[in-house]
Amino acid sequence: MPDRPPVSRDELARIERFVAAFNSIDNWLQSQSDAPPTFRSAVDWWARRHPFWRDAETLRLFTSLRNFLVHETVRPFDYPCVPSESAVREIEEIRERLFHPITIGQKFRREVVILSSTDTLEIALQTMTSRDIARFPIFDGERFAGVLAERDIARFLSYVVSRGEEFSAQTPIGQVLPRQSKRQTFRFASPETSVAQAAFWFGENTFLEAILIAPRMGERPTGIVTRGDVAGWRE
Repeated sequence: MPDRPPVSRDELARIERFVAAFNSIDNWLQSQSDAPPTFRSAVDWWARRHPFWRDAETLRLFTSLRNFLVHETVRPFDYPCVPSESAVREIEEIRERLFHPITIGQKFRREVVILSSTDTLEIALQTMTSRDIARFPIFDGERFAGVLAERDIARFLSYVVSRGEEFSAQTPIGQVLPRQSKRQTFRFASPETSVAQAAFWFGENTFLEAILIAPRMGERPTGIVTRGDVAGWRE
C-alpha cells in the first residue's frame, strides 16, 4: 500500500483545532456532576437533560471522525483523513454555544411596564396603545398578581356585552385578570436561562405567551420574552 502524502501545515492546523475543540467539549461534559464516563454517553446524557440542545447528533458524528484521527494514526503526522474547515468551525461553534450560551438576561433585558390591579382598564388600554405592548405583569406593591394580556381584556369585554351589562373604562384591572387556569400562559425564569431553553419552552407549551425575567419567581421582572422574540431562534 503506497504511503499517503504528508499533511500540509494548514491541514495539520485544522486537525489540531478539531481535536482541541473535541477534547475541550469532552472535558467540559466530564466536569458536570453525574456525567457518564465516555464522550458519546455523556453527549446522550446531556441531550436528555437539555432537550432543547441541538448539537448532540453532530457531536455523535464528530466522535467517529475524532476516533479515526486518533486511533488510526500509527505514524507521526500520517493522518488517515483531514477535517474540512467547515467541520472545524462547526465544532468550535458548538463549543462556544456550550460554554457561553446566550442568555435571556443578555438578550432581553429591558424596561418592563408594570401596572397595579387597582389601575383601571382605561389606563391599561392607553398604556398598550402608547407603548405598543400586548401584555404586562401586574403587581400590588411587591406581590405579583398576574399577567394581563390583550386577549384577557377582549374576553372580559365579550363577557360584559353578552350579558347586556354596561362597560366602564374605570373597571379595575383586578376584575379583568384571568382566573387560575391549568393553562400556563406565563412563567418566571432567571436571567441566566439560555435563549435556547426559552425557545424550547415556547415550543413545548403552545399556551405560553411570556417569560418574565427575574432572579426569583414572583419578583419584579427586569425583562420579558415573548413568543415572537424567539421564533426560529438558532444560535
